[in-house]
Amino acid sequence: MSANPTFTAKALLQSLVWGPRLVGDLPEAKAFPSEHLTIPPEIPPLNFEQKLGHLYEDALAILLQFSPKIDFLAQNLQIQKDIHTTVGELDFLIRDCSSNELIHLELATKFYLAFQSEDGLKLPGPDARDNYFRKITRLRDHQLQLPTRYRNHLPERYRDQTIITQQLIYGCLFDHIDSPEQANPDFINPNCRRGKWLFRNEIPRHFTETDHFQIIPKPLWPVPLGFLQNLTLAPWDPNQSQERCLMVRHNNKPTPYFLAPNSYGPI
Repeated sequence: MSANPTFTAKALLQSLVWGPRLVGDLPEAKAFPSEHLTIPPEIPPLNFEQKLGHLYEDALAILLQFSPKIDFLAQNLQIQKDIHTTVGELDFLIRDCSSNELIHLELATKFYLAFQSEDGLKLPGPDARDNYFRKITRLRDHQLQLPTRYRNHLPERYRDQTIITQQLIYGCLFDHIDSPEQANPDFINPNCRRGKWLFRNEIPRHFTETDHFQIIPKPLWPVPLGFLQNLTLAPWDPNQSQERCLMVRHNNKPTPYFLAPNSYGPI
């Protein structure tokens, strides 16, 4: 990754505090209040070589641990029926210092490409095996239910305490560049980050040779472009082969673009 590590780490923390949520309140769990998150004056290093989800968990852990409003109790707390069977894990277990509430906090960072099919709205991710509807269903039916469903398998000191589940879901929803309207699936935050996506072979229909793009490194995918204004990014070379989805910044556009290879699967 060519971006300065300290700048990148700060941008990640800023996006968690001030960036818009992809998903609003869910029936099973309200969105966690971002005013409880605090950026430390000195930014600790982060491991940018790990998966994006793990990187954002580490970034959120920094904000929670530094916050005077939060008592940080556990991260990636596994729930086991027995020594051989793990039924899930809690991303974070924290305590609100003012209310004394015990909170199970789930974090997710997701990106979805919207398109209309004969069967209705589709929202696959860059990995076509992922999609918005499956993620929300899994979250509501399993992850957010863990402290209630498996209370007797929590650490003993928490079993008799009331646990409130909350969530933070960040990311961006990309509408196809030719779409006349924005996709609005259930539970999406009306003020979420938006972008445009298109296939690689559609670029000549929408852009000219005077248009230039810069590649947004994957660790910065969830960061709003406004936080990256002073960051120099590597230019995208249209002559290079492309096997994966890329997020890019246009030299004159306020929203990010997602470039899908022509072989992109679910469409």
